[in-house]
Amino acid sequence: MRAFGFLAVTSLVLVATAVSSAQTLAQPPARPAPDVSKLIVSSPRTIRDLDAKEVRGIPTRMAWSPDGAWLYLRVSSFDRWSNETVRHVLIETQGKRVEPLTDEPGWLARYWNLKSSLTSPVVSTWRIKIDTREEQVRTTNVPREGNIGQHGDPAAGLDETVIKAAQSSQKTLFETLRLNGRVVGSAVNGHVPPGRTYAWAPEPLALVAFVTENARLAVMNAKGHVREIKGAKKPLLPAWSDNGQQLAYAQQTSSGAYAIKAVTIR
Repeated sequence: MRAFGFLAVTSLVLVATAVSSAQTLAQPPARPAPDVSKLIVSSPRTIRDLDAKEVRGIPTRMAWSPDGAWLYLRVSSFDRWSNETVRHVLIETQGKRVEPLTDEPGWLARYWNLKSSLTSPVVSTWRIKIDTREEQVRTTNVPREGNIGQHGDPAAGLDETVIKAAQSSQKTLFETLRLNGRVVGSAVNGHVPPGRTYAWAPEPLALVAFVTENARLAVMNAKGHVREIKGAKKPLLPAWSDNGQQLAYAQQTSSGAYAIKAVTIR
């Protein structure tokens, strides 16, 4: 019986070892991080200048069609109670047509889920972290020495002025999205809309495009190496084409309208 028990335990250990080895072999090797310094990036080109009649509001979603022939754009406007009114349009990427839609295209959900996920579709361990903090923020400046007369009633004493400033304070919620220690999105007293300021590249590219804190468009690899896209200023809604060779974004012009631009990345 003892010999049988020993053989049984030995067999179980061998089976477990074989299963573990098979699982290890089955796991795909980690993809090498693309060298962002060696990427060939074109100058931004304008796909379409949108006038106020075509886009009444703020672009809130943008996505490439699977064939790369169209860009979908969702435009939102808000009333004083923050109620949202949405318009849907398709923009031809190699032509001049702008087609209104009654609803989102059927292919949008798949595209948007990949683009706006917190986790890279290529490297499962590469994930955006959400940091939240709450602070007591004063709605008026706290008086400092020598500046008493610049805050509130000039005739009030320092203690009274400070008390009034403290009473006008409120709790403020700060939410920040971080990837490799870099901020890729932030919001105050609200949540960062997924995909508004970042976009994962499609497989097999282990890259992410994001809007930097100084309002520039940049590309980052899984090692945290960053390359800024020259000429892309105050971008919004970065969006990769399905083949990973085009990166589009919306940019507000000096007139308040929006332009849809893109760069080629190889």
